[in-house]
Amino acid sequence: MKTILVSLVSEQSVPNVLAIHHFKPDELLFISTNEMERKKKCDAIIKTLETLGLHYAGKSNKILVQEDSILDCHKKIDQWIAGREDSEFIVNLTGGTKIMSIASYEYFKDYSSRMIYIPIPKNQYIMPFPKKSPGKTIELTLRLNVVQYLTAYGLEITNKEKLKGYYRGAIERAELSEWIVHSYDKLKNALIWLSGNLRSHRDDSEFNFHSDFKGANAHEIALFERLGFSLLSGVVSKKLTRSEIRYLTGGWLEEFCFNTVAEFIEKGIDDAVIGLKMKNARGRDNEFDVMFTIDNALFFVECKSLDQHDDKNADVLYKIGALQKEFGLKVRSFLVTTSPYILKNGDIRQSVQARAEQFNTRVVPPAQVPNLRKVLVKQLNLKEQ
Repeated sequence: MKTILVSLVSEQSVPNVLAIHHFKPDELLFISTNEMERKKKCDAIIKTLETLGLHYAGKSNKILVQEDSILDCHKKIDQWIAGREDSEFIVNLTGGTKIMSIASYEYFKDYSSRMIYIPIPKNQYIMPFPKKSPGKTIELTLRLNVVQYLTAYGLEITNKEKLKGYYRGAIERAELSEWIVHSYDKLKNALIWLSGNLRSHRDDSEFNFHSDFKGANAHEIALFERLGFSLLSGVVSKKLTRSEIRYLTGGWLEEFCFNTVAEFIEKGIDDAVIGLKMKNARGRDNEFDVMFTIDNALFFVECKSLDQHDDKNADVLYKIGALQKEFGLKVRSFLVTTSPYILKNGDIRQSVQARAEQFNTRVVPPAQVPNLRKVLVKQLNLKEQ
């Protein structure tokens, strides 16, 4: 007997992906709407399943219904089901509108169908019917990685092929990045000087750097040496690659944050990426410093290095809020900053804290940056290693 899984399509795609991966049916039926079709939600689910080794491109059907009409839902299902009445149906009631859920339940209950519901954000499903003896809770084992999660929501990643290289670079420089963060006060002047000279060259493939830096302290001399600079009579020089330029204009903090997160991969955190770019609705790229997933939920880290005089009110928090709204993602985020200007009398400014809470963001101020690991353990309920 053929098994067909019925999925109600809505903004939340992950529950449908989880159910299809768990049951691995012979065919799929998507009950969708014109609005969800415009957003290509079914296509996004199919693409995500492809990344999981499940190929349903030629084994799925889709019907478009009026989301507020039980009669229309039943009429469209009637047209589709002809010749399939003997199939075994599993109906995922999680998505769609309430009317679509009611219509699907009423229609398929006459076929002795299994009805399932996935209570977001839990990674499990229940069988709520029959009411007198509902089925037990069943755990769903799939954990999506960052790329799969974003694909499920129909988001276009524009630099997917570069992510492994960014990962390797961050791992290779892990010890250096940690040393910079823990020695920041002694390195700050050199880092600000380097960033100021190089920021306009962030998109250059290479750049011949040559400039004066007088009075370097022992830590700054060590920094130049570790980075492979020539230092002669106060003149600092080196032919820099794009990767090195980006590292010296804030990448060191991004890589420190990434490596701290990556410590917990397969130990509470499922996946992490650095430097991912997504295309927004207007066709512009948005870059995320660090993204990671835990139990099919998405998190990201925004890093602001150096003093950032022009960011006293942490306007980057508006960027975080805009990204959450624009991409329709319910995410938690962290703002990790070395700027002292978000502080007042040693505490985070009240206006900054209020804005952070509005956008579900945890601010990690300068004094806590070296202890980011402890912050993540506490905030994300990770286990100390």
